[in-house]
Amino acid sequence: MMIKAFGENEKLGAIKALLSPHLLSDELKSEMDRYPSQAIIGLGQGGGRIAAELSRFGYPSFLLNSSKSDMEEHKNLIPETHRIVTSSKDFPELEGTDKNAQLGFEIAKENADLYKKVALDDAVQDSEFVWVCVSLGGGTGNGALKVALAYLSKVRENRALPGGKIPLGVICSLPSSDERGSAFRRNALAGISVIQQLMNENKMGAAVVIDNEKMKDYYANSPLKTYGGLEIDAKSYSNMVIASALAEISSLPLLDGRSVFDKTELLTTLSTPGWLSISKHKELRNDENIESVIGNLFNNNEVLATYKVQNAVAGAVAVLYPSSKNISPKIADDVFRYTSDLLDTKVNLSISKNSKLENLTLYGLAVYPSPSVRIQQLREELSQWEQLEKEQEEAKKQASSALGLDEFDDFFSSGNTSVRRKKMTLDDLEFEDNENKPKKAKVADLNDIDF
Repeated sequence: MMIKAFGENEKLGAIKALLSPHLLSDELKSEMDRYPSQAIIGLGQGGGRIAAELSRFGYPSFLLNSSKSDMEEHKNLIPETHRIVTSSKDFPELEGTDKNAQLGFEIAKENADLYKKVALDDAVQDSEFVWVCVSLGGGTGNGALKVALAYLSKVRENRALPGGKIPLGVICSLPSSDERGSAFRRNALAGISVIQQLMNENKMGAAVVIDNEKMKDYYANSPLKTYGGLEIDAKSYSNMVIASALAEISSLPLLDGRSVFDKTELLTTLSTPGWLSISKHKELRNDENIESVIGNLFNNNEVLATYKVQNAVAGAVAVLYPSSKNISPKIADDVFRYTSDLLDTKVNLSISKNSKLENLTLYGLAVYPSPSVRIQQLREELSQWEQLEKEQEEAKKQASSALGLDEFDDFFSSGNTSVRRKKMTLDDLEFEDNENKPKKAKVADLNDIDF
């Protein structure tokens, strides 16, 4: 299914403020039939919110969540048939998992047929790439990740690229230090382990990681406001950044230039097992130090995770310049050379021009074999929280002991008195004759009671 030209898309909303001007150009509009088709699957509340931002571009999108109310906020973007409730027969009263990823996993297994149905949907099978979105600190989505990816990986094998790469990726977020408790960290590390294992087995492509700790620091200095003056919350902003970044790099194969980053090269990069970094430099000046710019391009991103920039397994760099200006061949040569030296891997190069651009713009993509440096921080935070929670539990026991009420420990377990409640049935209300019917009390029956 071809998505609408960006200038004609009325669902973009505030995300339009983040988009590069080249997406609104006539030359891109005329090539939209070649735009890479992508399907989006959001797991849980956090993953659903990432998926909802991506759905604004017209990608077919599905939400799976044990809480129906979490998905209702996206009813104007995603149709009801694609908002799928994964309820539990074992726990019918539950809506959500309260950050219990193990419970989320059990509920996902119980709803395996729903995950299979989404994986087999024509929109998912026919797309050139599929993204699974999830918050790794949560319970519902993170718990469902292993189940969803197992079915999707099997289905996406039919779209495998040369070399056997599977066009299936993950967009996930890591908790910030402000999120309290060990559960967030334990969930996130378990989710990273699931993703890394699938990468090791070549059952998926790249994972893009949103680092909420990094985003928190960046956003505090420069919050985004809509055209109406409404301030966007920080997590929504991070989801908008990744959605806009994916839309922009997906447009690169459509641009005219003297060196093209074609669709196969893009899909191959995204399908390379590893941890994907995407970044942009919007206003490259002729007098800037190119080596320094390239270093910042791959080392700094406002919301995406930070990696050790070494031993990349795939890379690409794109140079976009205004049609009204000529680009010095030396700039493009230097960009390519410094990127190749930095990443130390094969680098795909794109050099394109566009009528809507006013400044030279760079895009950098790199896939690394090791997860973000934030993972080690999460390990350290987990140890600290486990120690703190152990101390809190011990303090609670000491407080209880200080009350001196041990003699009452078995008060409610001693004796033979028991109360059992049961639901009444019609049989309980059937009587053989009127003599066996319970009698109503009369005033005379109460006269003998003495106080």
